[in-house]
Amino acid sequence: MISFLKRQSQWKLSLLSGVLIGLSYPPLKLGFFAWFGLVPLLIVLSRESLKRGFWNGFLAGVGANVIAVYWLAFNIGTYRWAAFLSMVSAVFYLALFWGLIGFAFTWVHTRTGKGFLILPFLWVSVEYLVSLGTLGFSWISLATTQVEYLPLIQIVEVTGIYGITFWLIVLNILIYRMVDLPRITFKRTVILCAVLFVIPWIFGGLRLVSMTSNPGDNNTFRVSLVQPNVFPKDKWDPSKRDWNFHHLDSLFVEVAKENPQLVIWPESAVPAYLRKNRRRLKKVVKRVTETNIPLLTGTIDWQYEGDERKVFNGVLLIKPADDLSIFHKIHLVPFGEYVPLSDWFPVLDEINLGQGNYDNGDTYTIFDVDSIQFASCICFEAIFPGLVREFVRRDAKFLVVVVNDGWYGNTSEPFQHAMICRFRAIENRMPLVRCANTGISVIYDAAGRIVEKLSVNREGILSAGISPKQVVTFYAKHGDIFVQLCLFLGLIFGGFVWFRNR
Repeated sequence: MISFLKRQSQWKLSLLSGVLIGLSYPPLKLGFFAWFGLVPLLIVLSRESLKRGFWNGFLAGVGANVIAVYWLAFNIGTYRWAAFLSMVSAVFYLALFWGLIGFAFTWVHTRTGKGFLILPFLWVSVEYLVSLGTLGFSWISLATTQVEYLPLIQIVEVTGIYGITFWLIVLNILIYRMVDLPRITFKRTVILCAVLFVIPWIFGGLRLVSMTSNPGDNNTFRVSLVQPNVFPKDKWDPSKRDWNFHHLDSLFVEVAKENPQLVIWPESAVPAYLRKNRRRLKKVVKRVTETNIPLLTGTIDWQYEGDERKVFNGVLLIKPADDLSIFHKIHLVPFGEYVPLSDWFPVLDEINLGQGNYDNGDTYTIFDVDSIQFASCICFEAIFPGLVREFVRRDAKFLVVVVNDGWYGNTSEPFQHAMICRFRAIENRMPLVRCANTGISVIYDAAGRIVEKLSVNREGILSAGISPKQVVTFYAKHGDIFVQLCLFLGLIFGGFVWFRNR
């Protein structure tokens, strides 16, 4: 097989790796493709120059990301040309990091022959860098390809998602080496590959067994969420505004029969600045007070800071007797909720691509219901492990994610987004409640198991008991120390190569 692959064109091998990795992302249940999907690219990179190493890595990145994030082109919240342009721009931007990996690998490998030794450290370091800053996007981490394999991903409570990426890169290297070595070395490599493969599965299986709980004993807080399934553009149609409020109210009345301790509505559930709209708010508070059930709802919000009026995407907790507290979204969607650099260049705010032009919050709000502390983040924020960890550090016992994925219809986006939330539950060993407008709404327990689920494009309610967080995981305590160690070791090795070849 390896000799056959070596006879193929370099661009074909690079593109083949990209396609295999792209197909391994949800919702296709082909995550196992990522176990060997990088082997064709490794064949190419192991015999390439710096320049061609970059371009072959870039080509593989284009193939992978077109498949993984094609759904960006189907955003109905902007112009069709703008949606397509955003998809192309995102694919090329993300592919640059694949090119960077290809360049750095060949730079080390052509000088020392040790490129495979540094590759796992290099890959996770680059993934980590991609997740940082205004344009941070950890969505396309290789770890996301493995999210369906519940025993395997239990290691994220220690290493974070980057431990899975590291595992995948080492596994691909061993498979590549396994079929390109003499027979004696081949046998040793097979054994090493097998051991590497089974260790996280054994660890995860044992953790899942140890976390098997008796629902009657431990589920001490009952939540109910509402999935109204309202088409996003209909929500903001002035002629349907009253209907939307009535629709949500009727679902609240229905779910109140379950006698939960908290009812949840999705992101921007109501087409109004609810906290400022006293007429609308009064009706909601009345319903909350009558049932004595607090409501957590997504809502847009505004407030003055000095002489400046700022607008936020928020989450509002409404308790009986008009007791209100709010969280303002911290990490906004670039080009979706604001234009990057618009703080420095206000003229950019004049660009109209359908974005919300929100301001970002700066407070990690902790809510409290029945003496149970919890946090809520909004949509895009759930893909950032570090952001969620900040809530946990402030003693949140469970997490609510309010979402509106309806802008992307029945593409891969709502499926991928819902599955990524599973990582946040496992990393911090706390329940996660995801309430979506059009789906997918889901309740995960602390092991990432699905407690209840409501699929896409369906109206309904979910109710379940959850067990508030009781432990502090290694990841919650130390954060991304694993990937930071990889970054440090990668820099040390790179520096050694640099000075050695001066």
